[in-house]
Amino acid sequence: MQNGATRTKGLSIYAAIAFAVGNMVGAGVFVLSGLIVNIAGPSAVFSYLLCGLIVVFSGLSYAALASIYPEDGGGYLYARRILGSYPGFLAGWAMYISVTIATAFVLLGFGIYLNLLAGTNLDPRYGAVIGLVLLTALNLRGIAEAGKIEIALVASKMAILVGLVVIGIVHIQPSDFEPLFPGGVGGMLQGVTMIFFAYIGFQVVAMMGGEVKGSSKNVPLATLASIGIVALIYTGVVVALLAARLPSYGSESVFDASVVLFGTIGGIIVALAALFSTLSAANANIIGASRIILEMASEKQIPGRFARIHNEQPTNSILLGAGLALLLILIGNLSFIVELTNVTILSTMALVNVSALILVRREALLPPEKSYFAIPLGIFFPLLGVASCVAMLFTLAPPIILLGIGILLMGSVLYLIEDTPEGERVVREIRLLLRRPVEDVSEDSGRLRVEVP
Repeated sequence: MQNGATRTKGLSIYAAIAFAVGNMVGAGVFVLSGLIVNIAGPSAVFSYLLCGLIVVFSGLSYAALASIYPEDGGGYLYARRILGSYPGFLAGWAMYISVTIATAFVLLGFGIYLNLLAGTNLDPRYGAVIGLVLLTALNLRGIAEAGKIEIALVASKMAILVGLVVIGIVHIQPSDFEPLFPGGVGGMLQGVTMIFFAYIGFQVVAMMGGEVKGSSKNVPLATLASIGIVALIYTGVVVALLAARLPSYGSESVFDASVVLFGTIGGIIVALAALFSTLSAANANIIGASRIILEMASEKQIPGRFARIHNEQPTNSILLGAGLALLLILIGNLSFIVELTNVTILSTMALVNVSALILVRREALLPPEKSYFAIPLGIFFPLLGVASCVAMLFTLAPPIILLGIGILLMGSVLYLIEDTPEGERVVREIRLLLRRPVEDVSEDSGRLRVEVP
């Protein structure tokens, strides 16, 4: 492997976990949890745990591949190295679109809670745009500073949520779990399909693997640790909602439950936590998306001008993502955004699981001195990962699936565009930044390529 991960790095394993947790603990807690309880009742606890288990199948694939390819790019990089050039492009483009859409979604949530905290009734898009501008400026300054801010944001909101969970556990009664399955097993499974969007943030760690210190070891650890932490937080919040014994549950139930459990100050506390959550999730998304574009440009899969760098930061990539997020903020529909994101991200995850499946079958090709994360039980978990992604795709409406596939195919135009001389210069500059041979850009290949740094 070319040593793209050895440039100056600013992220510790704690910052990497913070980025992933910050990305996942957002709308999945403050909006979805009440909706899931409304559908599944107390069995929402099982909905969150089962969905977390399904995500772990794919998380193991990401962990194994990240330990071998500890560079920026995540799922794009893995599909590119193992499946070949065009499948890699599709994985990268799908990741970029899904992460950009998610950025717009969580920033709209920021605007909603900013209104709630300030006691105003402005269009939430105003707050979303303000948050986007601030985070874009922050990321243009550098990854290390963004990492420090991320740790602070995640620590703040986690402290608030842990307090909510603890109070909920203290007040919960066995009768609060009766009936356990008011909507039947079908209601619990419907909750699983709705929750999936809330877990996809674990991929952020792999997307910026080249920025993480000791990435071969720390990226897999951060990936699995973040999924486990978030599963516990999600289920704990559901317990708190049940302990509040609200007359009905919906998108504002966490806010309502906090008022019941904490008193009048509870609403303010939750609004602050939601602001921290949405900002940290958007921050992680902006960084992850910019690194996808940087990696794709470095291997000439998109024109270099889309990833022009300044002060060792992919300035054009960050600005491009911010522009797309701004467009979605201004015109996007939230429910439509979530479903479309699921199409694109499930496509990437399916390709990553296929890549891990091939890796397990070809482990003999790995150098004996290469240390990596070995997936337990061989091909079993990658197969479960592929099957779960396909199954989740088929829970979506056919028009949404077709639209998502259409967006992926339309992105192929970038794959076919010839680069300009200026773009070629940018590619060389990027490869120097990544400490890769300037002219060594591999051609389409389906063969497993592993080189020891």
